[in-house]
Amino acid sequence: MNKVSIAFLQFWQQWELELKAVFRSVIFLSLAILGGCSWLTREGAFFDETEYDYTRAEIAPKLEIPEGVGEPDTQDHYLVPELDDDIEGVVYGVDQDIMSPMQVLTLGNKVRLNRTKEGASAFVIANEIVLWDLVERFFEENQVPIKSKDVAKGEIITGWQVREDDAFWSGLITAWRNRFKVIISDAPRPNENTLTVEILQAQEFVDEQDEWRDLREPGRNETQLLNSILGFMYVEDISKSRKKVSQSGLGGINVTLGTDSKGNAALITSANYDHVWSRISVTLALLKIVIDDHDRTQGLVFLDLSEHEQGFFEYMAFWSDDDEGDRLELPGTRYVIQVSQMGNKISMTFLDEDNQPIGADLLAENFPVLENAFKARGFN
Repeated sequence: MNKVSIAFLQFWQQWELELKAVFRSVIFLSLAILGGCSWLTREGAFFDETEYDYTRAEIAPKLEIPEGVGEPDTQDHYLVPELDDDIEGVVYGVDQDIMSPMQVLTLGNKVRLNRTKEGASAFVIANEIVLWDLVERFFEENQVPIKSKDVAKGEIITGWQVREDDAFWSGLITAWRNRFKVIISDAPRPNENTLTVEILQAQEFVDEQDEWRDLREPGRNETQLLNSILGFMYVEDISKSRKKVSQSGLGGINVTLGTDSKGNAALITSANYDHVWSRISVTLALLKIVIDDHDRTQGLVFLDLSEHEQGFFEYMAFWSDDDEGDRLELPGTRYVIQVSQMGNKISMTFLDEDNQPIGADLLAENFPVLENAFKARGFN
């Protein structure tokens, strides 16, 4: 053979060996793909898969009891006894109330939670008489009957408080009723008293049986009653505070044009004397009028209008509905307001430098400004 033929034969043999190696690799890879990844997760593999080991579990042999030992009797081991017909009490289970108890609401700064006692109890900054009156008025306004009260023991026993449910989805239970005991007792702090509500009896009405049956109440009803009493007290405190503000200088008053006891033109109001006196200083401040002096015993307020110029607040006239009524239009600079009791009303008469009352026309001209300033609430 020539050299060319020998070289070609050697090349062919080498290429055939490499081709076979590649072919074997392809076959091995194909088998691995077809077989999935079981070689990675089978038992003993790199990632041992134990998720389905239970499928290979074997049945354990039956327990063999040695000779001379009797078989255990488990038939009546957890026997639930039957209830006799004459048994007294309430059966729990199906109708068990699983709702969580309510929390005592400590409204305002007069109430704090009584953590020394379980149930519905709170410490209240109020004396015993005030608390007694508060609880009785609450029961009266909410039509809760009082069965008995013992001031010496500090206890009030209520009658039945009934709540009905006429909704068609209410089911077998259509009404509930409760009886409570309200206790007013001493508290750790000298200015406090303890207000506690305990439930004496709770019942529900079973419509099918047409009868009331006792039920176990997990602490919500007495807490709800205590919260209602505390809320009643809180609303009263707010009302009293608003009344105090209304009766103070910041609370506006209504004035009308009229005459005083001497027949002079004056501003007339039905507010009490203390309210009017404190309100005058607020009104004059709104009008940027300087109070030079005052004498409450004589009911006199001395005014200095020499610096009565239109300031920023007067320019804004936030208390006035009249675009032109933003300042007083008086010819002089020195005036006196005479405040007098006139029956159940108060009169305010304006006197000039000569101690003479201003005329009805001049007062009427300035009345819109005075009226709006007197009824404005504070400096808002």
